[in-house]
Amino acid sequence: MKLLNKRLEHLSAFIEKDDGVVLDIGCDHGLLGIYLLLNKKVKVISSDVNIKPLNKAKENISKFHLENKIETRLGDGLSVMSNDIKTIVISGMGAETIINILNDINKYPDVTKLILSPNNNFSLFRKKICQLGFMITKEEIVEEKGKYYLISEFKKGYEKIDYYFGKLDLHNNVVRNYYQYIYDTNKKILSRLNFINKIKKLNLIKDNLKIKKFVLKK
Repeated sequence: MKLLNKRLEHLSAFIEKDDGVVLDIGCDHGLLGIYLLLNKKVKVISSDVNIKPLNKAKENISKFHLENKIETRLGDGLSVMSNDIKTIVISGMGAETIINILNDINKYPDVTKLILSPNNNFSLFRKKICQLGFMITKEEIVEEKGKYYLISEFKKGYEKIDYYFGKLDLHNNVVRNYYQYIYDTNKKILSRLNFINKIKKLNLIKDNLKIKKFVLKK
């Protein structure tokens, strides 16, 4: 039985046995936690702000007879935190939502690792999470059903980086395809719209110049 979609499969590879207790915020169906316990023996707490997806997660956990091994918590973001949690996973949300959830992460100094996968605004996302006292240690772009998803690993520390490209391997074919897509999309926007917002127009031009220079140069 295939538990995870491609995005979550790749995300699960960022989690290791020694990452301690993992909190999956916005667990939805709870399948990531089930997979991590069965395949990596990682202890997971599955949480969600809404009761319906949490009940679905409980139902799936019961199907695998893991009720005594995977804890579920109902609550908003970090409100479900406990001192035993070392790693936090958040995926499938907008960048600003993830940023808002983690805004008070420094209240929990025992958290040493974040595995995050935002749906948009990758540059803003990187900048804001790094400003919370974390640095990017690994990143990947995953393509699934014609959409591109970023997966980022953060650990405590500081490193000055380019927030636009982060730690992506710019020679990777999927990454190059992603930036080609962004480049083409920006060109279409620039050609079709009569911009009132000059700053937005300049930012699109600037982004495309960077992409052409560092990614599409060959």
